[in-house]
Amino acid sequence: MREMRTFRALHVIAVTIFLCGAPLFAKSASISQISGPIAVTAESGESYRGSNEQPVPGPGLPMPDLERVGYVQEEFVISGTVAGKPYRTSLLLRRPTDLKRFSGLVGVETIHAGGAIPFWGVGREVWAVGGHGWVAVASQRAALENRVKKFNPARYASLYIPEAPAGPNGMAASPQDAISQAIMTQVGMLLKSNRKAGPFAGTKVRYLLMGGSSQTGGTTLRYIQQSHAAARLPNGKPIYDGYMPMEAFSATRIDGGDAAVIHAVGEGDFALFRAGNPQIRFAAREDADAPKDRFREYQFAAASHVPTRGRTSTDRQGEYPSQFPTQPFYKMALLHLIDWVTQGTMPPRGLRLEQSADGVMHRDEHGNVKGGIRSPWVDVPSARIIAAAPIAPGDPNTRAQQGLQENFSPAKLTALYGTRDAYLARFYAGLDALVAARWITAADGARYKAEEAAKPPF
Repeated sequence: MREMRTFRALHVIAVTIFLCGAPLFAKSASISQISGPIAVTAESGESYRGSNEQPVPGPGLPMPDLERVGYVQEEFVISGTVAGKPYRTSLLLRRPTDLKRFSGLVGVETIHAGGAIPFWGVGREVWAVGGHGWVAVASQRAALENRVKKFNPARYASLYIPEAPAGPNGMAASPQDAISQAIMTQVGMLLKSNRKAGPFAGTKVRYLLMGGSSQTGGTTLRYIQQSHAAARLPNGKPIYDGYMPMEAFSATRIDGGDAAVIHAVGEGDFALFRAGNPQIRFAAREDADAPKDRFREYQFAAASHVPTRGRTSTDRQGEYPSQFPTQPFYKMALLHLIDWVTQGTMPPRGLRLEQSADGVMHRDEHGNVKGGIRSPWVDVPSARIIAAAPIAPGDPNTRAQQGLQENFSPAKLTALYGTRDAYLARFYAGLDALVAARWITAADGARYKAEEAAKPPF
């Protein structure tokens, strides 16, 4: 896992600072032009497919086995103008091979400035099962120039996005970000126009969701605030029907208007971003079910910014990475958003993490956080979970994005639960409660029962 930029730059990524005044390109309602699909040949080389499914840039994703789940990947070139300046960039698409399976819903994300595709990562077990489409757009100049074009210089030599002043490392709110928003609006118009020569030709796109994590969680939040109200179809309906900004915060109240919004963050995100700027205060708001204000805030206790379940070591000896399973909670949040948008099914409401006015988390006798969306990892604990690892001079900048855990001794476990069987009974009951409350799927509940049972007895 490569190091991210500086820690302060990382802070700017997710705590969104909105531009003053009207959106720079709010009235950009034209439709991108599209050509393709672009073939993958020995001469052209492979298409870009993301550096990682998580916010932190990685070495590059292997090509998913889409054929196994009845899916196909295609890449198109989209072009248009933004504020009178032309652009030409990549649109990567994954959809059912048999379009009769297509649900009519498409998840759309801009490629992370660090190259990641986190909305695919969160939903990789959702898109194919539901027959949904997924689209990644290289709408950010930083992602196009620093990730996509460098992945395959020959294939992408002709692509370009207008240059404008950018924030630190191209990651923060800026005129460059507004260009990206305008491109995402035009792409949304293209997808919902259902052209005969469009990427979903032969079927009909009915719903669009936008999402992202960390840096692209921030771009999603800014799109909601700056572009959603003006991003309209000819009939006045919204281009994007729902949003899922993850692992990012807004400096102002999040209001999606006539789109449903699920804002999902982990305990570690609070510690991570406050550490970069202790005086920051995150705008909080209530959940709502009004037609013009559908909103949920999900705060997951023990979740770190970057999941580490399955890892067995850190950069420091004597430490153990957090084994909290973050992904199933975000996956379920996406399922709730899909049902909310397509069926009107209201998602559950979640408790907020308990913290003081100055941002200090309230903790129980084991050191685990109180409040938030609970799970047996904190309510039937076998460890103290530290959702954001402490950093010191010389530490890698990615360290605070990851979690640690301090495993309880066998003596403490025996004192708490008596026997291994008694512990497992309580842990399983906690998983059953999670499934019943619709915080994880039944399949994930069964999976984590099996994984917990396979651990050595204490």
